[in-house]
Amino acid sequence: MRIRHLRYFLAVAEELSFTRAAPRVHIEPSPLSRAIRELESDLQVQLFHHAPGQLRLTPAGKVFRDEACRLLVSMEGARSRARSVEQGYRGQLRIGLADRLAQPQFIRLLARCREEEPHTEIKIQEMTFREMIEALKYEQIDAGFTVHPEPVRKLRKEAVWWDRFAVAVPRNHPLLSYPKIPLHKVTRFPLLLFHPEACSGYHDLIRRKLLDVTASSPTVAEYVAGYEAMMMLAAAGYGIGVGLESQITGYRYPEVIVRPIADDLPSLATFLVVPERKPSGELSHFVTRVRQIGRKTAIHRGPDPTIFVGRRTPNVRGIRAKMR
Repeated sequence: MRIRHLRYFLAVAEELSFTRAAPRVHIEPSPLSRAIRELESDLQVQLFHHAPGQLRLTPAGKVFRDEACRLLVSMEGARSRARSVEQGYRGQLRIGLADRLAQPQFIRLLARCREEEPHTEIKIQEMTFREMIEALKYEQIDAGFTVHPEPVRKLRKEAVWWDRFAVAVPRNHPLLSYPKIPLHKVTRFPLLLFHPEACSGYHDLIRRKLLDVTASSPTVAEYVAGYEAMMMLAAAGYGIGVGLESQITGYRYPEVIVRPIADDLPSLATFLVVPERKPSGELSHFVTRVRQIGRKTAIHRGPDPTIFVGRRTPNVRGIRAKMR
């Protein structure tokens, strides 16, 4: 079995068509089909069900697809770490960012990492919440950040940073008569909300809060994939943006006024998600810095930020010891 066979197989498994998969791996459909037959012969299993106009993975094919993904990720990880060492780094951390997060705390965190541990390379990968969870489970990344409140199994989820809601209002909008805008007033106007897949954490949080104050679903002017698009559309008068204060205020548009919410809402948490296994030295140092920045910049102390979500036992002392 060769690495190219795994790449060929994964392309066909995703497209379920030799014709569509062939351009992705730069080969003609006939030799691609022949390569898959060779792979099946080598494994002594059938990977695909062939029917007129239809190609489906067999149960064995589905299992092999997951294992092939893991093998290729492991190979790419080894290659990346080898390059890091060649460039003078002694370690590497792969950090996933879900929900298009770009909070000021990240700037401080990355600056401290470069200052205090310059020989550790940090690679940032943007992804959806679901992609981040899968990447952590398959060891494709070492840690991730999200605002998604959903508990996750077999991973540790820790609230590290806190933030408030705010709204981005076009200049000369009637809502600007309020120094702090009531949320039920906001829902009377078309809104700019986060995309339910690309930014599922923000989407679920904000829709939940909006539905708490209105009996019907709010009018959505546009779904956006990040704060920059939200502020651009708000500046053009398309609607009112709803998001986190620290993120909205990071984008300056003269045609947009940022106002706080008048409702007494609890602050929203940004979560650090890590595997349950014992962390490496680099990851342990990274987590310590995340907590230190959280303590310095916390807007709302709220619950103890060292408590993990989705775990029955609140053994905070034991959890801290494991994370060190």
